[in-house]
Amino acid sequence: MSTAPLFGVMFGAVFGAVFIGVGIRAITVGQRLRRHGVRVPGVVVGLRWSGSGVDTGVYCPTLRFQTVQGSVVETESDLGSNPSPVRPGQQVMVVYDPERPQRARLDGASGRGVLLGVLFMTVGAIVLVLSLLFVFAISSWL
Repeated sequence: MSTAPLFGVMFGAVFGAVFIGVGIRAITVGQRLRRHGVRVPGVVVGLRWSGSGVDTGVYCPTLRFQTVQGSVVETESDLGSNPSPVRPGQQVMVVYDPERPQRARLDGASGRGVLLGVLFMTVGAIVLVLSLLFVFAISSWL
């Protein structure tokens, strides 16, 4: 019997689990920022394309803001979108973690990460379940 199906199933299971983990992280960071984050005005200083092709990726905003302690921070948001809701030079509200100011996102619904987190968890769960169903189908067939 070929090992290709087994490799595909293992790859699918790992892929699904990683996507679920990314989704959980996006949501938990967003919840922490919503509960404990500090909101300050900031500016978008750039957009970085994060993706493997022209149409498959997202724009992650680089944000500059001043903390309530007076430090100027420039950091890239861990969340991006395509198309980007912001442009370089645009004034925005930023929410940052007071313990780790480098952890910052755009304030608002898109910065909470819930939609992105649920999307990643759903895709991950579907791939994981399909991989497991394939294992059970193969094992019952043999």
